[in-house]
Amino acid sequence: MGDRSMSADKGELLEEKKAIENYVESIYIYDNAGVCLTSCGIKPENLDENIVSGFFTAIKKFGEKLIPGTVVKSLIMSGHKLFYNNFENITFCIQCYDDLPNQVIVYILNKISNKFLEVYQDHIPIRNGNITVFSDFNNYILQFMEQPLIEGLLEEFGYKVQSEGVILFDENQEKILFAKVPEEYSSRKQISMSGMLINFAKKLSYEYQGGDVNCILISSEYRWICVSKRDYIYIIVLFSKTKNIELNIIVEKTEEILDDVLKMLKIELLK
Repeated sequence: MGDRSMSADKGELLEEKKAIENYVESIYIYDNAGVCLTSCGIKPENLDENIVSGFFTAIKKFGEKLIPGTVVKSLIMSGHKLFYNNFENITFCIQCYDDLPNQVIVYILNKISNKFLEVYQDHIPIRNGNITVFSDFNNYILQFMEQPLIEGLLEEFGYKVQSEGVILFDENQEKILFAKVPEEYSSRKQISMSGMLINFAKKLSYEYQGGDVNCILISSEYRWICVSKRDYIYIIVLFSKTKNIELNIIVEKTEEILDDVLKMLKIELLK
């Protein structure tokens, strides 16, 4: 985000912010020999971690032999997904429900992988078979799993695209679901105007037989403003013109994150 002070006006998502643990069943971290360094099973009925590690290792080796030079990244089963993050000496795996969007899974896996490699960089590769040093990482995983998932996605999105602010708004409830913007741009009037703008663009496009409008990009003197809408949920992203940003990337990434957020909200409605 930008260097300017940010407001922390974050609304509740469907009255109750859902944590990552609602979507993820287990996380495993193991070395190239298939030894499980640490794991975090969200569901008590999960298999023994060593059996799971052996299964992961077998799948990885099978993929390498089947198509040499390739790495297994995911395994889709009925109702479940397994996603992998492979490094030189360590492999991370996440087991989750199949309705969780793939980009969201990659976000969770990357967060955990980067943190582990940062904390234990001096202990990799494993020396003398001592894996007790990794047991404390479970505490980080559990804390991470308790974080509201959609908020994490939006904050990560804003950081990656170097935005000055991100707002998620529910038009039906006239409610801010998420906001991280400079205080002077966080009023409900300003946010509601963005929804009115995209509705106007849709009407204009209809008159000219241009088809539906899902996203608009506004060029002002100092900023780019991207507004994307699906159903009654829309997102507003602010970008400084002082930064070198590709316009097609702005639109593509804004629509991409909104689609992922909507998938998450729909999952919640079904629970």
